[in-house]
Amino acid sequence: MDILWSASTTMRNPERTYSFLKTIAELEGKVWNNEMQMVLQSLLIKNRFYIPNFINLDDEDVLILRDLDYDMTYEEARKIFDKKKYTDPPMRGRTSFDPIEKLGLVMLDINKNKDKIIRITNLGRLFLNKEINLSDVVFSNLLKLQYPNPLTSDRRDYNTKPFINTLKLIKLVNEICVKRNDKTKGISKEEFGIFALSIKNYSDVKKIAEILLEFRNSKRKIHNINEDRVFTENFINKYLNNFKRPIENIKEYTDNIIRYLRLTKYIIFRGGGYYIDLEPRRMVEINTLLENDSGEALPLTLDEYKNYISDYYAYKLPFETKEHLKEIVHSIIFDINILKAELNEAKITIKIDDTIIGLKQQIIRLREKRTSLQNLVLKKEYQNIDRIDKVIYNLKNIRNLGLKPSIALEKWANIALNIINDAILIKPNSPLGDDNEPIFTAPAGVADIECYYDGFGVICEVTMLTNRSQWFNEGQPVMRHLREFEIANSKVDNYCLFIAPKLHIDTLNTFWISVKYEYQGEKQRIIPITLSQLCSLLKIIKKVKENNKKVKKEDILRLYNSCISINRLSDSLKWSEYINMQIDTWGKELLA
Repeated sequence: MDILWSASTTMRNPERTYSFLKTIAELEGKVWNNEMQMVLQSLLIKNRFYIPNFINLDDEDVLILRDLDYDMTYEEARKIFDKKKYTDPPMRGRTSFDPIEKLGLVMLDINKNKDKIIRITNLGRLFLNKEINLSDVVFSNLLKLQYPNPLTSDRRDYNTKPFINTLKLIKLVNEICVKRNDKTKGISKEEFGIFALSIKNYSDVKKIAEILLEFRNSKRKIHNINEDRVFTENFINKYLNNFKRPIENIKEYTDNIIRYLRLTKYIIFRGGGYYIDLEPRRMVEINTLLENDSGEALPLTLDEYKNYISDYYAYKLPFETKEHLKEIVHSIIFDINILKAELNEAKITIKIDDTIIGLKQQIIRLREKRTSLQNLVLKKEYQNIDRIDKVIYNLKNIRNLGLKPSIALEKWANIALNIINDAILIKPNSPLGDDNEPIFTAPAGVADIECYYDGFGVICEVTMLTNRSQWFNEGQPVMRHLREFEIANSKVDNYCLFIAPKLHIDTLNTFWISVKYEYQGEKQRIIPITLSQLCSLLKIIKKVKENNKKVKKEDILRLYNSCISINRLSDSLKWSEYINMQIDTWGKELLA
């Protein structure tokens, strides 16, 4: 039975990779046996990188897990792990280890006693030392991933590098569309799941591109939803008749692998997230890559393959020549000058470096410059009154925008903040693609968005959680992030805007104590609001703009201070309604 291509489903959020590797590094040099596998899972619990559910746990265990400020001991973590009474306890550790091994970050060496010994690889060490980032790790791994490969026993009759052949398929589909005078848009998520994930042989890509377009053209002729569904299911069952659970796996595997593909920055979304296309700002790299790599699997032994995927420098990037790097520099400068023209700024002219190292550093700086200009253009675009309604609509429909809702919320909260105020800098901490679209949510340990004003600072934290897990996941971390921001930005007063679809009472209680009394000895300034209240703010801003007035930073500061002036309130249950009143009063004052 054939298997669709997919990244490991064990770690659905690649951002956890660093945390898992850091924990595995504590066991480097140890024998990878059943006991060490249970030790790993216990350490992940201790380090709070894995939170088990509360089944079979007593109140004391639950309290330890919920108190994120509590320094859990290994003994306490192991006790919790043992109480879970898993059917196969060591399997839990193997499951956590597996995706890290498949990424080439850790390997198991065999000693003279034939024991498996844990070793952090060259790639893993670079990642742990933060000499490379997660995007670099994933890109390195995807370039080398092939089927068959000696690490797995399946796909023995395959001959493909899935990432290379996926890029090739999208490129070929676009080229055929150009020849047919059809619109180029990449391939849909559905097409990706059916055709890209099922490529078994690199030599079949051209034929698959033609079949994909036949499938697309057939669907264009269908205008009934039920007929479309029946046609698609019948096609999948026939086309993928030898694949394991194709209909069920297509969506799951597509959503999973796209998280990894986005990290390479070689693909973008089009059509509200419905289509997957090649990143136009990386076409020098993509074209050179596809010209030099056929997508054919390499004939490697187990040891050769392990060394290959674990060596960051093993895959020689064909575009890392002076000629190609200069071409990339020129293309980024071209993008920058288009953005500058939109901002009515003078074009830039720079001296192009003449060394490979210098050019690579220049590319990094220029891409950072392009991102900062993209943010300025975004801010200018959404100062237009007509654009505010779009933001309000998207915030109200945050679960239906084609993005993972948590990522969508960070994106549109950032845009809302740019509309609302006149900050010196609004800095989202989510990783961005070259298209300035978020790839993932902001990593753990930092605020989602940082806002810097002349005279005060604000962090913004967002969540899609609405039940009690909102308090569990956000309560302590939000207060901790604000305290860290307060320390780093200590010359001014600092605030936190917390945004969620709904506010759970336990979350409100936690922030209430922090605002009215203290958090670690000092009061904080936290303003918890709902998406509905954020939309109310945007409606006020729109009315203000329609009256040819401006909202200044002093106005924002006055609103925030009024929302945390809660000494006269008897309990936290009245806080949210009180904030409603403050927003309403603030709006009337601005429009007076």
